[in-house]
Amino acid sequence: MRTPRRPLPLAPLLAGALALGLLLAACGGGSGSTDAAVTLPNVPGADAIPARNAPPIELTNQYGKKVDLAKLKGHSVLVAFLYTHCTDLCPIVAGKVHTAYANLGKAERPIFLAVSVDPAHDTPASAAAFNRRHRTTGEIEWLLGSRAELEKVWKAWGVKPVHNANDPEEIEHNAEIFAVDPQGQIRALFPPNFKPARLAAGTKALAQL
Repeated sequence: MRTPRRPLPLAPLLAGALALGLLLAACGGGSGSTDAAVTLPNVPGADAIPARNAPPIELTNQYGKKVDLAKLKGHSVLVAFLYTHCTDLCPIVAGKVHTAYANLGKAERPIFLAVSVDPAHDTPASAAAFNRRHRTTGEIEWLLGSRAELEKVWKAWGVKPVHNANDPEEIEHNAEIFAVDPQGQIRALFPPNFKPARLAAGTKALAQL
């Protein structure tokens, strides 16, 4: 039996944003400097961060349709970096997403984009099989592409997939879920061990930002 692998550390993109938020908040503590403080939203179950525009994502989903994150404004979006042959973390995330979405009406559900970290093996067929296996068909939209296309997205989002030296088909990757508000800004980060009920509550709050 494989031992579940620990997720990689917080993506540098958001680690920097968190640090910036703490710095600005600290700088706003003096008299007359409250305008410099950053007000963070309350997103249940997630770590809120200073708002920043989400980096671009332009990839093809498992149905062959082009998906442009910039054109999804008006919708709440969750972005994760996963792979279809994952045997530990990704299925756990998928199961929790399915449970969370069961507690949300269809109109309340955010768009969930799973960006592939395994271009050599993730295909429309494997994405469809993953969703059937974990009951996430219509809930998780897989974004696929060539290594060059995906590396461009990984770099922009501060994600660095690493192949396990003992098992090249096993990939260590950032497991946090980026929460993007309807204005296209990253507002919070859900940890990989999120509670489904908290994700459901958090996404409702996200939609109101």
